[in-house]
Order: sequence, then C-alpha cells, then structure tokens
Amino acid sequence: MKSKYKLYLLLVGSLFISHIANAQLMNHYWALNFNSQSSLLSGAVVAGDGGNTSIYYNPATISEIKNGGNLSFAATLFTWGIYHFTDALGSGINMTNVSFNVQPQFLSYSYRPKNSKFAFALSALTRMKERFDLSYYKSEEMDILKGNPGMENYNVSFKYFLDYQDSWFGIASSYDINDKLKIGLSLFVSAAYISYRTETTTLAFSTTDTVWMDTVPSPALVSEGSYTEDFKFTDYRIIAKLGISYVRENWRFGLNFTSGSLSVFSSGKETSRMEKIANITDPETGLKVPSYVIVNGLTKSDITSRLKYPFSLSFGFIHEVNKEENRLYFTIEYFHGIKPYKMIDAPISENITSSLVYDKLENKDWLSIADVAKPVLNVAIGYKWQLSENLMFLNGFRTDFNNINGADYGKYDNYNKINTTNINIYHYTGGVQFYLLKKYLLVAGGELSFGYDKNQRQLANFTDPVEYNPNNKHVLQGQLEDKMDVYYFGLNIYLSATFKFGSNNN
Repeated sequence: MKSKYKLYLLLVGSLFISHIANAQLMNHYWALNFNSQSSLLSGAVVAGDGGNTSIYYNPATISEIKNGGNLSFAATLFTWGIYHFTDALGSGINMTNVSFNVQPQFLSYSYRPKNSKFAFALSALTRMKERFDLSYYKSEEMDILKGNPGMENYNVSFKYFLDYQDSWFGIASSYDINDKLKIGLSLFVSAAYISYRTETTTLAFSTTDTVWMDTVPSPALVSEGSYTEDFKFTDYRIIAKLGISYVRENWRFGLNFTSGSLSVFSSGKETSRMEKIANITDPETGLKVPSYVIVNGLTKSDITSRLKYPFSLSFGFIHEVNKEENRLYFTIEYFHGIKPYKMIDAPISENITSSLVYDKLENKDWLSIADVAKPVLNVAIGYKWQLSENLMFLNGFRTDFNNINGADYGKYDNYNKINTTNINIYHYTGGVQFYLLKKYLLVAGGELSFGYDKNQRQLANFTDPVEYNPNNKHVLQGQLEDKMDVYYFGLNIYLSATFKFGSNNN
C-alpha cells in the first residue's frame, strides 16, 4: 500500500488539469500598425513613405520631411477582434471572445530646421493592446463518483483573463549624408504590462446521501480538482533602432536594425499558483488517490520579472510605377528567436505543500514561469494609386506568423508556461489619403484580419467526465482530444491627421 501511495503521488502531482491556451497576440510581432498611412500600406514602409511612423519603421526616413514641423495623430476608431474555439471544453462546448477597443494608437511630432541635414522626431505609440476574457459554468446531476451510491451534483467552472499592453515612447534623429544616402537612430522606452489569470474547478458531491454516526449528521464528502494561477507586472525596457535609406532614380531602399530589449526594472509584481485534489478514487484499483494542496504566492521584491523583445532586421523597397505617385511597396523582417528564460523568476520554497508531496514534485520551482520565442520571418506588400491630384488609394497585405508554435523550452520544458494558440494571422488593409488646403494630410481606411488552426488539444473535457483518468491523471474530467479548432477574425477602422508647420511644406 505504501509503495502504491508513493506511485500515485508521482503520477498525479501537478498533472490533473490542462492549462488554457492563452496570450493570443503576445506571440505576434505584426499584429498592429500605428499611423494610418503606414497601416493602410500594411507596414511595408521600411524604405519610406511611413510619415511620422518613420521613427519606428526606419528612422533614416525621417529625413523625408521638409523644413518645419509635422504633428501627426492617428486613432483606431475601433478595433474589433473575435476568437472562436470549437469543442474547447468538450464536445459541443464552444467558447468565443469578442474584444472591442477604442484607443489612440499613435502621436508624433517631427521637425527639420531650415537648411539642415538633420531631422528630429518624438513619438508615443501603442505597439500592442489586447484584452481577453472567457468564462464557463455548468452544473448537472450525474453518477460520477463510483464509491458513492446514487447521483451527484457535477459542477464545473472555467475562467480566463488576459490584459496585455505594450506602449513605446521614443526620440529619433536622421542625417542626410548626401542626396541619396540617409542614416537614422531611434531610442525607445517600452512599458509592457501583463495581467493574467486562469482558473479551473471541478466538483462532485451528493446532495441527498448522508451518513449518520451516533445521531450526528455527517454530510457526504466533496470530491474536487482545482487549479488557479495569476500574475501581473509591468516591465520597462530600452529598445534601439538604426536605419539606412538609399534612393536611386525610381527606386528607394531601406534597411533597419532593431536591438533586442534591455530590461531596466519591473513594477507591480504579483504571482500566485494553487493546485488541489481531494477525495478522488481510482476506479481501476478502488484505491484513494492521495489528496493534496500545493499553493504559493509572492509580491514585489520577492520575485524577478521581465518580458523579452527580440533583435530584428528589416529590408524594404519602393518602386515608382508609371509615375511618381503610383508606388509599389515591399518589406520583409526577420525576428530572431529568444532562448528559453524565466519570465517570472521566484525563489524555491519547501513550504508550499506537505513534505511527502513536495519530495515527489517533478519541478519544485513552483512559481517561476518560462517563456521562449522561435525565429519569425514576416512579409508585407503595399500599393498606392494616384486617383486625382489630392486623392490617393492605399492598400496592402502582410503576414503575421506565430512565434511560439513548436518552440523548444529546453531545460525549462517542465516549468509552468504561458501557452498559446498556434494560429498564423493574415491582414489586408485599404483606404484613402487626401490633402486639405495643402497643409493637412488626412487618411481613413480599415483592416481585415483572419487566422485559423485545427485539431488543437482541448482546454478541458467536461462532457464525458470520469472520477479519475489514469491515462492523463485528470480528475472529474474526460480524456482530452485533439479536436479543437481555433478561428480569429479582426476588423480595424483607422483615421489619422497630419498637420504641417513651417515653410516649404509642399
């Protein structure tokens, strides 16, 4: 009996429940664009025509501004995103998350002194913003506890919340080496905030049967499996960009290097994690699965946290077709992979459970969370038509590949992780650009996005539950299957205005 007891602990510790797929857009680098002019070209502006977003795409192209200044404000009138998961929590249990944001995305000011080879820019932009919230509840009568005669109340709840925002604040300058060759440098401070919580609870208990002992009522025991995890922090990072721009006849070329992030400090740090199993019997052996609780939580200086952003290299060109204002745009960007690291690094504590359970834990670094990213190569193309003297149509297409699909966590493989859906997302953009009184550039348009992946592992199985499944060590759930399909649909509406000040702005 004692040896079987230890064997059960080896099997069930930290294994009874699957963790939700989460952090959807965090694992994409081209999910959002910023200024509406560059957005409608799908970000294919590394070689130029990025307007005041040059500070981000290629600081060398800031030199495109004329004498005087440009104040640019871009807003996403609304961002509408839909994630749909089929059979996510069992056969026929689908889940849908609809997010709706109204936000300014980009504010920038650029300036070139008269007859100067230097140009300067300041900018504040939202590189990423996502809010994801899912919940599910179910209660029904069924006979799930084989050691208890009669029916039980089977009660489940599933909750998931993610709030992720990455805001960049930067300063940049460009220098004209000659009429054809320009260089530029940007320096950004990034404030990346993440708040995450996931919770799954399965309960089974009798509502009628009661055991009486010496005339004292003793209610039937509650069988339970539960898992809760949450953390949040803000990481402040420094990121630099070095750009080169070259013009030759009706061609423009651009090259931009983006450094990996350098974490300076983190604030608002909190993390906790709890797992519990109680009153579960293995139906194959008739033996009780040992009950246990593993729980820990820390805040502030007790933990270290960071979010890494990779080194990247982008190249682009613009080709003037037929006449100067009809232009073909192309950009390709390679994002280097990020080696496995501890996104949250917490001290190891022995006082998180009983000594017997702790000794059998496969990974005793209970609160730490691992992260990683694969290399990604994204491509964008755009085209601009001159419809009239003051009216142009812009459109584009870009890929947005997931950087976590099939990633190798190496020595952190058995650590707690923020898992992700494996979808790749594709974006089409289009809209118009026109001048008002020759000093005001207005842009309006939209973006459609789509992603899809099939045959993913279910998040849970509440439709065919058993008291204990020795195959996957889950309690009060059924066998997880690779039958979940994931869909993503996105719609963005853009609007921006650029105001020019100073002389010779035409």
